[in-house]
Amino acid sequence: MSFRKRGDVLGAPGARRLPVGGQIPGRSLGPQRTPVTSNDAQLADRVGKLSMRDVSNSKTTGQIDSAHPGIRPSPATSQPSTATGCQDLDKLLGHMGLPLGQTLLVQEQSATDFASVLVKNFAAQGIVHNRKGGPSSLAAGNTHLVVLTMNPFFAKELPGVYQGSKKEAKRFKVSSAESEVTVQNMLESGAAVSKPSAAPGKDLKIAWRYGLKDNLQKGALARNGDVELETYPEYSHTFDITSRLVPAPTSAEITLISPVQPLSAVLTQLQAVFQKHQKKLIRILLPQFLHPVMYPPKYSKLAELLPLLHGIRSVVKQNAGRAVLLASISSDLYAHNGNQVLTMIENLFDSVIDLEPFPQEMSQFLERVYKSQPNKIQHGLVHVLKLPLLSDRGEMHVQRSEYAFKNGRKKFEIEAWGIPVDDSEVQDSKNMAEKPTEDHNHTKVALEF
Repeated sequence: MSFRKRGDVLGAPGARRLPVGGQIPGRSLGPQRTPVTSNDAQLADRVGKLSMRDVSNSKTTGQIDSAHPGIRPSPATSQPSTATGCQDLDKLLGHMGLPLGQTLLVQEQSATDFASVLVKNFAAQGIVHNRKGGPSSLAAGNTHLVVLTMNPFFAKELPGVYQGSKKEAKRFKVSSAESEVTVQNMLESGAAVSKPSAAPGKDLKIAWRYGLKDNLQKGALARNGDVELETYPEYSHTFDITSRLVPAPTSAEITLISPVQPLSAVLTQLQAVFQKHQKKLIRILLPQFLHPVMYPPKYSKLAELLPLLHGIRSVVKQNAGRAVLLASISSDLYAHNGNQVLTMIENLFDSVIDLEPFPQEMSQFLERVYKSQPNKIQHGLVHVLKLPLLSDRGEMHVQRSEYAFKNGRKKFEIEAWGIPVDDSEVQDSKNMAEKPTEDHNHTKVALEF
């Protein structure tokens, strides 16, 4: 072995060089690659361009129109999101809706059925979006609904859009009449301009006298700060659970799939919906998931249940740009096995919320506290277990007993939870504290705290 001096220059005259082939004598470099000719290079370039074209076509096929009324960017991640039919639930999810390609599981404890309200609102919201996209024909829309159920009358049970009370309707007519350009309105506006100092004071005086000051302030805030309502006017709606959506959805707007069929048939029909309704938002619903009345007994076993969930989830993820999934389940059905099945189901969903209705004692307490204000009575707690996208990134968003829900006559609301104070108990304790007592000398002495 020879060593080159530090000062020697590589490639200098007299330096040892390798043969032209670049192979060291006595050593083999293994099988050498054949040189690429010009024809092969052109063929590879052509194949590469074709493959890139196929990829681009596969990505653009079935994309939703950017002018879809039911899609807006998430304020948290900027990912396209769609409304769930409950504005409070949209805010609770952290994205003002459910991001596309994500799944939501609504659990409910006890034997109540509050989750069905969220399910029907979710379905009705999709139908309303579809009809906004195609006003001339119900079939020419932008959204399609898929429901895995055995109920053939599901489409006829969807709630209608809340039109407001009679007072709100009358107020809307008055405001719309005032906004129209008429001779009388022009004269009134001219008189208001000629007397700028007297009109505001007079209006405030009348508002204070009739208790309308708060309404005027709320109207001013709505005009000045409700920017999202002006930007996305048809994004989210409020539904009246006492009414019905008219006309009822047709087969062009909703597809019902029976869960009693074999798994292969269910997945085939689900994939056929995506192929038939290109460039449409597909909203998938699993109401009363795994209910014994609607699902065969075989799905009580994990060996049959997991393929069903994995199959539906894979279809959603393959069409992540235009699909969302919402399912509701009763957690009491699996309380006997230590919630192992329920835990497996939760792991296969991107977001999970839990509805815990109040027991009878708490309901009676709230009815007594809000005796004069029955519209403030809550019906249970809302626990947040997982949030879409945010929980997958490792952010801890578990919130228990921080929110409460109430199912009113007109809408489903979620608000911050706080135990109210019973004024009757406070008054009784105050009376007991002020009640005089007799000492040993039979003299009345008032207790002071």
